[in-house]
Amino acid sequence: MAMSFSGVVLSGISSSFPSGVAKQSGVGAVRFGRKTELVVVAQRKKSLIYADKGAGNIVDDVNEATKKASDFVTDKTKEALKEGEKAKDYVVEKNVEAKDTAVDGAQKALDYVKEKGSEAAEFVEGKAGEAKDATKA
Repeated sequence: MAMSFSGVVLSGISSSFPSGVAKQSGVGAVRFGRKTELVVVAQRKKSLIYADKGAGNIVDDVNEATKKASDFVTDKTKEALKEGEKAKDYVVEKNVEAKDTAVDGAQKALDYVKEKGSEAAEFVEGKAGEAKDATKA
């Protein structure tokens, strides 16, 4: 069954109706240029499909694949968390090293300034003594 609507776009229309054993649904719209063909298709909501005789139910296969995928993602998440913890420890270690290096550098600078300050004080004191002696003579 097909109907034409000129200049109208239909999308997202869906309806359900009973047809015998299972509930059926499916209304779709396809647009070609300015015309839209409205197509009503009956399709089953749920069905049990078997892949092979003796192969098992597809639902079981999907559940098994989903569990495997979930386990894989869980394992990869745990690995990523471990790697993140290692990265955090590395950053903390490097920060501590940088702080220690900065403290050592600051201490050396302080010692240097104290030493030069003492030398400068001795020099000034010596020159002051010479100037005092020169003014007496």
